[in-house]
Amino acid sequence: MKRLLGTVILLHFLSAAGVAQSEADLKRHFEGQKVRVLIDLPATKDGVDVYPEQAQPLDFSDYARRIKQYGIALEEGDRVMITRVRIKEKHIEFQLGGGGYGTFGDETAPSVHVGSISKSKREKQLEDDIKKENNETVRRKMRQELDDLRRDRQREERRIEAERATAVELGKQRIEQRRLQGGSRFNIHFETVPGSNQLTPEALMKALSKYVEFAEQP
Repeated sequence: MKRLLGTVILLHFLSAAGVAQSEADLKRHFEGQKVRVLIDLPATKDGVDVYPEQAQPLDFSDYARRIKQYGIALEEGDRVMITRVRIKEKHIEFQLGGGGYGTFGDETAPSVHVGSISKSKREKQLEDDIKKENNETVRRKMRQELDDLRRDRQREERRIEAERATAVELGKQRIEQRRLQGGSRFNIHFETVPGSNQLTPEALMKALSKYVEFAEQP
């Protein structure tokens, strides 16, 4: 209900204010435009939160945490394309170079499928036969064979576990590489539902002026 109410209020602002831009308008204005980032951007869809109406628009402790946790996707000075602009309930997404890793469909944990090995029929049979065999000489030979089979299986299990560990590490490296290539985003938050003054290209460029250099300035 709260989400629905916020959407209704937002639509009211958009329809009531002639200078307000629709999402489609903002997309036409920004998407495909190249900009230069003035700060490092974290390699995550969480991006950087900006609160233009506050005295301190950027929470630097939160910003530093995301940089440390996810690494840097876009470095200060990089030129990158605005790939998507979205109007949400109380913020506007400014997606750069793909919008950041971790969106739907992105691999977040290595998917490893390495087979396992179980006891062979012969090993199981020997375990049963040893319990039934009364001749100690025969039992000794059976135990020797069983020990050999167990050692072979354990050796194979160690090989498989090493293969699994290698696959996991390669998977982590693959995800890390994709994360660093996935771009990032700015989330521009407003204390009130975005209205006409915030939904203009000039207002959005002003909100990001410390962090992004546009081809044209407000």
